[in-house]
Amino acid sequence: MAKKRKPRKFPENVKLKCLLWSDRHCCVCDVACGLDIEIAHIDPKGGNKFDNAIPVCYFHHAQIGRYNEAHPRGNKYRIEELKKRREQIYEKHTRHLVPPIHFKITQVIGDDPHHKRNLPSVGFTMTHSGSYPSVRLRVVIEAFLGGVSLGVIKAKKPYYSGGIAWNLNPRLIFFGNFSIPKECVNSKKDITLEVQVTVIDQYDRPHDLYPVCYSYMRDKNSWFLEPTSFSELERFIKQ
Repeated sequence: MAKKRKPRKFPENVKLKCLLWSDRHCCVCDVACGLDIEIAHIDPKGGNKFDNAIPVCYFHHAQIGRYNEAHPRGNKYRIEELKKRREQIYEKHTRHLVPPIHFKITQVIGDDPHHKRNLPSVGFTMTHSGSYPSVRLRVVIEAFLGGVSLGVIKAKKPYYSGGIAWNLNPRLIFFGNFSIPKECVNSKKDITLEVQVTVIDQYDRPHDLYPVCYSYMRDKNSWFLEPTSFSELERFIKQ
């Protein structure tokens, strides 16, 4: 008995997301296609999941599968190239949906610079600085002591470990707080917090901001911003 072949069509929810994220532009040539756009399979054997879908014009749909390995001329469209090009087009046509976001680690309570909290309590401020649009966020904060990871911040409600999305409306300011591991309180080793923020736009596309770090100053009970990730910073951390 012949093996039944899986259908070659993408589900409607996959097609809808592709069309919204690309604004109906071809993800190879970035031409606006209107009705003349197709959702192609990047890998013919890759199935019908979203990661294998790419919106393309008629011409580039044919070009993707046209290369002849037996008689190579030029350079074929490779899977990784198509995926990276697709992300470029998605970003171009959705980045206007990401408003200016400001966040910081702080020991200040609220907006009073003379009113500070003490470790292990740490403050976190998140601000939507624009007038449009509303977005959702996922925040992951990882603690390091002397260059050694103590894991992501854990709490009853996982706002700081990516488990709950923040709803951030225009001009809204959150004054949050969390506790770092207790071994940080009496230690003389460097305390560093890495903050990773993902902005989820109104079309459900995630936009990963570059991670940044905050280093603790014990003599001032405050934090200063390190404009880089912990992987870049760790070789300068005192053990």
